[in-house]
Amino acid sequence: MRRHLIYGRERPQVLGGTALTERLRVLIADRLATRRGIRLALGDEVEVCGEADSVEQAIRLAKREQPALGLVAADLGGDPLRAVRGIHRASPGTAVVLLGNEMDVELFLDSARAGAVGYLPGGCNADQLRRVVRAVAANEAVVPRSMVLELMLELRGASGAGDGLTGREAQVLGLLRRGRSTAEIAQRLGIAPVTVRRHISELVHKLGVDGRAALMPSRSGSAA
Repeated sequence: MRRHLIYGRERPQVLGGTALTERLRVLIADRLATRRGIRLALGDEVEVCGEADSVEQAIRLAKREQPALGLVAADLGGDPLRAVRGIHRASPGTAVVLLGNEMDVELFLDSARAGAVGYLPGGCNADQLRRVVRAVAANEAVVPRSMVLELMLELRGASGAGDGLTGREAQVLGLLRRGRSTAEIAQRLGIAPVTVRRHISELVHKLGVDGRAALMPSRSGSAA
Protein backbone atom coordinates (compact mmCIF):
# COMPACT_ATOMS: atom_id res chain seq x y z
CA MET A 1 0.00 0.00 0.00
CA ARG A 2 1.34 3.40 -0.97
CA ARG A 3 1.61 5.99 1.76
CA HIS A 4 -0.58 9.05 1.41
CA LEU A 5 1.80 11.79 2.43
CA ILE A 6 0.63 14.82 4.34
CA TYR A 7 1.23 18.23 2.84
CA GLY A 8 -0.32 21.20 4.56
CA ARG A 9 -3.34 19.97 6.51
CA GLU A 10 -4.51 17.61 3.79
CA ARG A 11 -3.59 14.09 2.79
CA PRO A 12 -3.34 14.39 -1.00
CA GLN A 13 -2.90 11.38 -3.22
CA VAL A 14 0.68 10.97 -4.45
CA LEU A 15 0.78 10.18 -8.16
CA GLY A 16 3.94 8.79 -9.71
CA GLY A 17 5.97 9.99 -6.74
CA THR A 18 4.92 13.62 -7.26
CA ALA A 19 2.73 15.35 -4.70
CA LEU A 20 -0.17 17.53 -5.68
CA THR A 21 0.93 20.33 -3.38
CA GLU A 22 4.24 22.07 -2.92
CA ARG A 23 6.36 21.76 0.18
CA LEU A 24 6.79 18.84 2.54
CA ARG A 25 5.85 19.67 6.14
CA VAL A 26 8.66 18.57 8.46
CA LEU A 27 9.04 18.10 12.20
CA ILE A 28 12.63 18.28 13.51
CA ALA A 29 13.39 16.68 16.86
CA ASP A 30 17.01 17.41 17.75
CA ARG A 31 19.26 19.78 19.67
CA LEU A 32 18.85 23.46 18.90
CA ALA A 33 22.13 23.90 17.02
CA THR A 34 21.44 20.85 14.85
CA ARG A 35 17.87 21.94 14.17
CA ARG A 36 19.18 25.25 12.88
CA GLY A 37 21.62 23.40 10.62
CA ILE A 38 18.89 21.14 9.25
CA ARG A 39 16.57 24.07 8.65
CA LEU A 40 19.34 25.92 6.81
CA ALA A 41 20.26 22.83 4.77
CA LEU A 42 16.71 22.20 3.61
CA GLY A 43 15.91 25.84 2.96
CA ASP A 44 12.78 26.42 0.91
CA GLU A 45 12.36 22.75 -0.02
CA VAL A 46 10.27 22.13 3.09
CA GLU A 47 8.00 23.84 5.57
CA VAL A 48 9.29 23.24 9.10
CA CYS A 49 6.05 22.93 11.05
CA GLY A 50 7.61 22.14 14.42
CA GLU A 51 10.86 21.79 16.35
CA ALA A 52 11.36 19.71 19.49
CA ASP A 53 14.19 19.01 21.90
CA SER A 54 12.52 16.21 23.86
CA VAL A 55 10.53 13.05 23.23
CA GLU A 56 7.37 14.42 24.82
CA GLN A 57 7.49 17.64 22.84
CA ALA A 58 8.10 15.77 19.58
CA ILE A 59 5.06 13.56 20.14
CA ARG A 60 2.83 16.52 21.06
CA LEU A 61 3.88 18.43 17.97
CA ALA A 62 3.38 15.41 15.73
CA LYS A 63 -0.15 14.96 17.05
CA ARG A 64 -0.96 18.63 16.53
CA GLU A 65 0.79 19.28 13.22
CA GLN A 66 0.51 15.89 11.46
CA PRO A 67 3.76 16.42 9.51
CA ALA A 68 4.70 14.46 6.41
CA LEU A 69 8.23 13.85 7.67
CA GLY A 70 9.68 13.56 11.14
CA LEU A 71 13.45 13.81 11.58
CA VAL A 72 14.37 12.37 14.99
CA ALA A 73 17.91 12.50 16.41
CA ALA A 74 19.31 9.33 17.99
CA ASP A 75 20.59 11.41 20.91
CA LEU A 76 17.29 13.21 21.47
CA GLY A 77 16.67 13.85 25.16
CA GLY A 78 14.93 10.77 26.53
CA ASP A 79 14.46 7.66 24.42
CA PRO A 80 14.56 8.32 20.65
CA LEU A 81 12.84 5.01 19.92
CA ARG A 82 9.99 6.08 22.18
CA ALA A 83 9.81 9.25 20.08
CA VAL A 84 9.63 7.17 16.89
CA ARG A 85 6.86 4.99 18.32
CA GLY A 86 5.00 7.98 19.74
CA ILE A 87 5.13 9.98 16.51
CA HIS A 88 4.07 6.93 14.51
CA ARG A 89 1.03 6.45 16.75
CA ALA A 90 0.14 10.15 17.04
CA SER A 91 0.48 10.75 13.32
CA PRO A 92 0.36 7.48 11.33
CA GLY A 93 0.89 9.32 8.05
CA THR A 94 4.24 10.71 9.17
CA ALA A 95 7.34 9.14 7.65
CA VAL A 96 9.84 9.04 10.53
CA VAL A 97 13.58 8.98 9.78
CA LEU A 98 16.06 8.45 12.60
CA LEU A 99 19.24 10.53 12.44
CA GLY A 100 21.91 8.24 13.89
CA ASN A 101 25.34 9.16 15.19
CA GLU A 102 27.02 6.24 13.43
CA MET A 103 26.37 3.12 11.35
CA ASP A 104 24.52 1.27 14.12
CA VAL A 105 22.71 -1.72 12.63
CA GLU A 106 20.85 -2.63 15.80
CA LEU A 107 19.59 0.92 16.28
CA PHE A 108 18.48 1.00 12.66
CA LEU A 109 16.55 -2.26 13.05
CA ASP A 110 15.03 -1.15 16.35
CA SER A 111 13.87 2.09 14.76
CA ALA A 112 12.29 0.15 11.88
CA ARG A 113 10.43 -2.04 14.38
CA ALA A 114 9.27 1.13 16.14
CA GLY A 115 7.77 2.49 12.92
CA ALA A 116 10.56 4.45 11.21
CA VAL A 117 10.86 4.32 7.43
CA GLY A 118 14.49 5.30 7.33
CA TYR A 119 17.83 5.73 9.05
CA LEU A 120 20.50 8.29 8.24
CA PRO A 121 23.91 7.67 9.87
CA GLY A 122 25.97 10.38 11.54
CA GLY A 123 27.50 13.30 9.77
CA CYS A 124 24.55 13.83 7.44
CA ASN A 125 25.10 16.79 5.15
CA ALA A 126 22.78 19.06 3.22
CA ASP A 127 22.73 16.83 0.13
CA GLN A 128 21.82 13.77 2.19
CA LEU A 129 19.02 15.61 3.97
CA ARG A 130 17.58 16.82 0.69
CA ARG A 131 17.72 13.27 -0.66
CA VAL A 132 15.76 12.11 2.38
CA VAL A 133 13.06 14.70 1.70
CA ARG A 134 12.83 13.69 -1.94
CA ALA A 135 12.74 9.98 -1.07
CA VAL A 136 9.88 10.51 1.38
CA ALA A 137 8.00 12.58 -1.20
CA ALA A 138 8.41 9.65 -3.60
CA ASN A 139 7.14 7.13 -1.01
CA GLU A 140 10.55 5.52 -0.69
CA ALA A 141 12.32 4.16 2.39
CA VAL A 142 15.66 5.64 3.44
CA VAL A 143 18.06 2.74 4.08
CA PRO A 144 21.86 2.95 3.75
CA ARG A 145 23.07 0.42 1.20
CA SER A 146 25.45 -1.11 3.73
CA MET A 147 22.44 -1.99 5.92
CA VAL A 148 20.20 -3.55 3.29
CA LEU A 149 21.66 -7.04 3.80
CA GLU A 150 21.22 -6.72 7.57
CA LEU A 151 17.58 -5.79 7.02
CA MET A 152 17.06 -8.82 4.78
CA LEU A 153 18.64 -11.11 7.38
CA GLU A 154 16.36 -9.61 10.03
CA LEU A 155 13.30 -10.24 7.87
CA ARG A 156 14.46 -13.78 7.23
CA GLY A 157 14.79 -14.31 10.97
CA ALA A 158 11.36 -12.83 11.64
CA SER A 159 9.83 -15.12 9.04
CA GLY A 160 10.80 -17.98 11.32
CA ALA A 161 7.70 -17.20 13.38
CA GLY A 162 5.83 -19.14 10.73
CA ASP A 163 7.71 -22.23 11.88
CA GLY A 164 6.11 -22.06 15.32
CA LEU A 165 8.82 -19.93 16.91
CA THR A 166 8.14 -17.62 19.81
CA GLY A 167 8.86 -13.92 19.43
CA ARG A 168 12.04 -14.27 21.49
CA GLU A 169 13.23 -17.23 19.44
CA ALA A 170 12.69 -15.24 16.25
CA GLN A 171 14.78 -12.42 17.74
CA VAL A 172 17.60 -14.80 18.64
CA LEU A 173 17.45 -16.34 15.17
CA GLY A 174 17.66 -12.91 13.53
CA LEU A 175 20.69 -11.97 15.63
CA LEU A 176 22.38 -15.30 14.89
CA ARG A 177 21.87 -14.74 11.19
CA ARG A 178 23.51 -11.35 11.57
CA GLY A 179 26.58 -13.09 12.96
CA ARG A 180 26.13 -12.17 16.65
CA SER A 181 27.80 -14.25 19.37
CA THR A 182 26.02 -15.70 22.39
CA ALA A 183 27.40 -12.94 24.59
CA GLU A 184 26.34 -10.23 22.13
CA ILE A 185 22.83 -11.67 21.86
CA ALA A 186 22.53 -11.88 25.64
CA GLN A 187 23.61 -8.26 26.04
CA ARG A 188 21.36 -7.11 23.23
CA LEU A 189 18.24 -8.83 24.59
CA GLY A 190 19.01 -8.33 28.27
CA ILE A 191 19.01 -12.04 29.08
CA ALA A 192 21.59 -14.49 30.43
CA PRO A 193 23.94 -16.35 28.03
CA VAL A 194 22.55 -19.66 29.29
CA THR A 195 19.08 -18.49 28.23
CA VAL A 196 20.41 -17.66 24.78
CA ARG A 197 21.88 -21.15 24.49
CA ARG A 198 18.55 -22.64 25.52
CA HIS A 199 16.77 -20.65 22.82
CA ILE A 200 19.33 -21.82 20.27
CA SER A 201 18.71 -25.44 21.26
CA GLU A 202 14.99 -24.88 20.73
CA LEU A 203 15.66 -23.30 17.36
CA VAL A 204 17.76 -26.27 16.26
CA HIS A 205 14.98 -28.62 17.34
CA LYS A 206 12.06 -26.66 15.84
CA LEU A 207 13.77 -25.91 12.54
CA GLY A 208 15.11 -29.45 12.18
CA VAL A 209 18.71 -28.48 11.48
CA ASP A 210 21.92 -30.22 12.50
CA GLY A 211 23.21 -27.56 14.87
CA ARG A 212 23.91 -23.93 15.59
CA ALA A 213 26.08 -23.48 12.50
CA ALA A 214 23.10 -24.31 10.28
CA LEU A 215 21.20 -21.36 11.76
CA MET A 216 23.86 -18.87 10.73
CA PRO A 217 24.56 -17.33 7.31
CA SER A 218 27.47 -18.78 5.36
CA ARG A 219 29.17 -15.38 5.36
CA SER A 220 29.60 -15.53 9.15
CA GLY A 221 32.11 -17.53 11.02
CA SER A 222 31.41 -19.49 14.17
CA ALA A 223 30.35 -17.58 17.24
CA ALA A 224 31.35 -18.26 20.80
